Amino acid sequence: MKNYRLLAAISIIFLFVFLTGCAKGPLIAPEKTAMPEVKAVEKPLPAVQVKPPDVKPPEIKQPKPLVVLPPSRSVNRNAIGCVFPLTGRFADAGSKALDAVLLSAEIFNQRIPSPWKIIVADSGETPDGMKEAVAYLADGAKVMAIVAISGTVEAVIAAREAQNRQVPLILITSKEGVTEAGEYVFQHFLTPTQQIEALTKYALDRSNIAIFSILYPQDDYGEEMVRIFRSEAQKTGVKVGKAIPYSKTQTDFTEQINKLTGHKTGASEKVYAMHQEAKAKLPLNFEALFIPDSALRVKMITSQLAFYDVKGVQLFGTSLWHSPDLLKKGVEYLEGAIFVDSFFVNGFLPETNDFVDIYYSAYSREPGNIDALSYDTMGMVLSVLEDRQIKTRAEFIQALLAVRRFRGATGSISFGGSRVAQKDAFILRVQNGKIEQVR
Repeated sequence: MKNYRLLAAISIIFLFVFLTGCAKGPLIAPEKTAMPEVKAVEKPLPAVQVKPPDVKPPEIKQPKPLVVLPPSRSVNRNAIGCVFPLTGRFADAGSKALDAVLLSAEIFNQRIPSPWKIIVADSGETPDGMKEAVAYLADGAKVMAIVAISGTVEAVIAAREAQNRQVPLILITSKEGVTEAGEYVFQHFLTPTQQIEALTKYALDRSNIAIFSILYPQDDYGEEMVRIFRSEAQKTGVKVGKAIPYSKTQTDFTEQINKLTGHKTGASEKVYAMHQEAKAKLPLNFEALFIPDSALRVKMITSQLAFYDVKGVQLFGTSLWHSPDLLKKGVEYLEGAIFVDSFFVNGFLPETNDFVDIYYSAYSREPGNIDALSYDTMGMVLSVLEDRQIKTRAEFIQALLAVRRFRGATGSISFGGSRVAQKDAFILRVQNGKIEQVR
């Protein structure tokens, strides 16, 4: 299999050099072959089919330009489209997502040829690239359904285009409300609302914590998380006291800590306190602190909280915390902190362990969050299409809506009327300088 991947890489590099100046195009994994084929989305590109090393070099041919057609009624039920960023800033994530879906579809299984045709279009890093990729897969390639990973802006574009072209689209994106575009749009992601719902329930049910304060970045993400936290807290009976913003470029959080504690502190006071044998902890009117920000900034904040003797407060965070940066210098200030994500490579679910094993065996690296979500999304799509009675996109939608507790690497997954996947969050904790799953 590694030889196939090496040959694929060499062939694609040769094609890129040969076609310098041409537009980026989609990758197509032909039915019952070991590796995917390359085809165009934005502008026509020659297509190359990568074959085993004992056959002739790949044939280069020019496909016809894409013609925008009305929504397609005739589809290839065994063809599934994927839209990934294979070029640009997010190419690494897109490439790993492609690896995951090919593994899920068993494209590399030499003993039993896969019946599925995986057609992959490059969205690049622009909304226009996303729109053209969805259009090509829907009406040019006539796929049964599309799996796509995207940012928040591109997600809206993709959802609108899929709805207009009446092709089922499963989006791996954090964008809230994206399925409101219409009945053809689904979402598979642990959304911000689901994250905070899991955090507040865990705080109340497992830790008996009922009073929170919030420190948050003054940007769209931070303000959205505060809004969602207040809403979910009201539902679960958790109280929110102060919600204090800070600038994204800020490095000194003394002012925010003063507002948080209700005390005026400074460096000179701390130096004096360091010489005292006994220091009383600052009295606080909250039990937990929620910080929806990156691992690096969270560590900066928590080290300053410790500097000013703000101790005994349970820390909570979002999936943004789940980064290798979290366990680098300064992790001692996060001991016992709780955060959530949709995947944990060292999780205790058997489906998680199985996925990690086969992914590592195939690619000699550990999978990440997007890899696991891509793997599970393709797995759900193919499990639905195992029913040979499903021959139309409308029938596929009804079957996907009926999915209940699909067991994947990212846990149990169900769909319903909102078409947003209902998932059980992985509750993670920093313990002894390491991350462990607690639920």
